[in-house]
Amino acid sequence: MLLVGAVAIVAILFLVTGRVTLQAAWHAVDVDLLLVLFALLIAVEILRESGWLDVGVAKTTSRFSHTRSFTAMMLAVTGVLAMLVTNDVTLFVVIPFTVAAGRLTKFDVDDAVILEIVAANLLGCLTPLGNPQNLFVFHRSGWSAAHFVLVMLPFVVVSAIGLAVAVILLPRETLSAHDVALPPRNHRAAIAGAITFALVLLEIARVVNGWPAAIAAVISAALFLRKRVVDLSIVPLFFFAFIVVEGLRTFPIRVLDVYWTSVALSQVISNVPATVLLTPFAHRDYSALLYGVNAGGCGTIIASLANLLGWRIYVRESSRDSRFFRRLTLINFAFLIWIAIGAFAVSFGHARLDAARWRTKASAVPYRFARLLSRMPRNSSPGTHVGIVGEFAASHPSQ
Repeated sequence: MLLVGAVAIVAILFLVTGRVTLQAAWHAVDVDLLLVLFALLIAVEILRESGWLDVGVAKTTSRFSHTRSFTAMMLAVTGVLAMLVTNDVTLFVVIPFTVAAGRLTKFDVDDAVILEIVAANLLGCLTPLGNPQNLFVFHRSGWSAAHFVLVMLPFVVVSAIGLAVAVILLPRETLSAHDVALPPRNHRAAIAGAITFALVLLEIARVVNGWPAAIAAVISAALFLRKRVVDLSIVPLFFFAFIVVEGLRTFPIRVLDVYWTSVALSQVISNVPATVLLTPFAHRDYSALLYGVNAGGCGTIIASLANLLGWRIYVRESSRDSRFFRRLTLINFAFLIWIAIGAFAVSFGHARLDAARWRTKASAVPYRFARLLSRMPRNSSPGTHVGIVGEFAASHPSQ
C-alpha cells in the first residue's frame, strides 16, 4: 500500500500543478485494463480457493520418483500456471505443495522452491497474463496476444535453458511416495472462477471489452469470497500510474538504453513500478522494455513481488529461514546474469536481422526500378515515364 500511496501522491501533484489536465487524465486511464485486472485477481483467487489448482499440481507430479524429475515437472507446472494465473498466485499453490512433498519424502526442497520462484518470473512472462507489468504493456502497445507471445518466446526459451541446466546440477535422489493432503474441492466455485477467467481471456483476445469479466467477477466474489480478503491494491496502483505516465511524457527526459535501464531500475524499485516509469521513454520500443523488466525480476528480493512472496510463503510453510534468503538471493543473481546477457543477445540478434531485412529490401529497389526503365522504349513520351513510375510506386507501397 505504500507504493500505491506514493504513486497516488505523484499523480495528484501532476493534476494540481496542471502538468496533467483532468481531460488528459481521463483519456490516459485505460478502463479496460483496470476492469480485466480486477476480474483476473478475483478469478484466480476463486480458482485457488476451489482446490482444483492443487489437484492439478498433485496429479501432474505424483508419477515422479526422483528429485530431478520431480523438480523439473514442478518447474514446468509453475511456468504454465504462471502464464495463466500470474506468477504471484502460482507461488501460493506450488510452494506449499513442494514443501509438503519434501516433508513426507525427506527431500531438501530449498533449491527446488527457489527455482520455482525463478520459473514463475521467467517462464510465466510468455503471456500477457503472466504478471502485472506484462498486462500493462500489452494494453499500452495495442499488440495482439499472438504477437505478444511471439515477442516473448525467445526470452522464455533462453530462460528455460538456464533452468534446465540448474535442474541437472541438482542431486539425483530417490523419492518415496508423496501423497500430499489436498484441500476440499468446491465445484461451484471452480465453475464460477472458470467462467470469469474465460471472460478475461476473451478480453485479452480483444473479442469483448472488460465489462463482462468485471461483472462476472463481482457476482462470483459475492458468492464465494465473502469471508476472504483479496489484495486488489494493484488496481488503484495502475489507475494512478496512468496519470503518472501521462505527466512524465511532458518532461524532456531521454533514456539512452531502455533495456539496461529497466534491468537496473527493477533491482531498486521492483519491475512493476519500473515499467510504469519507463513506458513514456520507451518510444514504443516495448520489446526492449518487456525484456528488461522481466529479466530485472531476478536479482534482489524486491526486484519482483514474486521474489518477496515466494520467500514469505516458504518461511510460513517450512518455518525455516536460516539459509534460504541467502541462497534465494545468490541463485536469483546468477539467473539475473544469465538472462540479462542472454536476452540482450537475443534482442540484439533480432534487431540486426530486422536491419538486414530492411537493407535487403532497400537494395532491391534500384534494381527493380532499373528493370522497369529497361522495358521503356527509347523514344517514349513523357506520359510513358509517368506510367512506369506509377507502376513502380504501385508495386512498392511506402512502409
